[in-house]
Amino acid sequence: MSAAAPRHPAAVLAARSFDPRRAWARMRRNHIGFVICALGPVLLLFGLIRIYPIVETIRLSFYNYHITQRRNPFVGLNNYINLLSDEPFITSLLNTIGFSVLSVIITLAIALAISVLLRSIERSASVFELLFYIPVVTPWVPASVIWKWIYDPTFGSLNYILSFFGVPKLGWLQEPVLILYAIVVVSVWKLVGYFVVIYGVGLRAIPEELLEAADLDGATAMQKLRHIVLPLLRPIILFSVVTCTIICFNVFAPVYVLTASSQGAPAYDFKVLVGEIYQNGFVFYHMGYAGAQCVVLLLFVMSLLFVQFLAFREK
Repeated sequence: MSAAAPRHPAAVLAARSFDPRRAWARMRRNHIGFVICALGPVLLLFGLIRIYPIVETIRLSFYNYHITQRRNPFVGLNNYINLLSDEPFITSLLNTIGFSVLSVIITLAIALAISVLLRSIERSASVFELLFYIPVVTPWVPASVIWKWIYDPTFGSLNYILSFFGVPKLGWLQEPVLILYAIVVVSVWKLVGYFVVIYGVGLRAIPEELLEAADLDGATAMQKLRHIVLPLLRPIILFSVVTCTIICFNVFAPVYVLTASSQGAPAYDFKVLVGEIYQNGFVFYHMGYAGAQCVVLLLFVMSLLFVQFLAFREK
């Protein structure tokens, strides 16, 4: 048999030249490569904005890092050990836990009740959901300023309304016993509309046939809520609990605005964890110590979320 004729160099070069359509088809067949090319820029941006600051914060927590000093020695776990005897940190942690527990329970309970009531007026439910959602899109700072005027002990509308019922004037932002509940009210007012919409979506996804069958079996409203609605809302409830917990543990703006000292409020008596991190990191420039507080907050919230996932897991 005769040997095959050698190919011309130009033909070999043309065969090896890059064909965009063939390369795109090859990449489409290779799903992993397609996913990397499609999500690569997004993942890179996410890692730069989210992952890198977390890793850098964890690294700084092992150093005595000060922004004005040239030498930042490695101190190991000393920052974490100092947290155990830091009274402002412990106070801020306890205040944050108390605020979060009250805010999460009250917000989600009110949102669920409102969503169930709105289901009975399905035609106009979207209008009420829009009204409840207006505080959600209102920024924290102007909303907190408005509530600061409402809580004013002398000219505030809240004390004025309560005076008709014989309630004396109260210093809502001055009394250490009342300030926690005052901030919880602001948080509930701000967040409840978001979860009304979330619960409304979940309630609309429940098949009507199940509720009609329960009616035929003579089930009461509470029985339908307990045995049909709540079990089917389990994923929505889990999402709401996790989201509301994260938001409440990161509270800062309403506390910072409402406890400003212009009304004599105890600005340094009511501390929250993010506010304490802000003070150490950006007021006193103890970045390493603030980084340790951030890591403790991260671990605490992640542990709490893990417990919530276990509590809401499917049985």
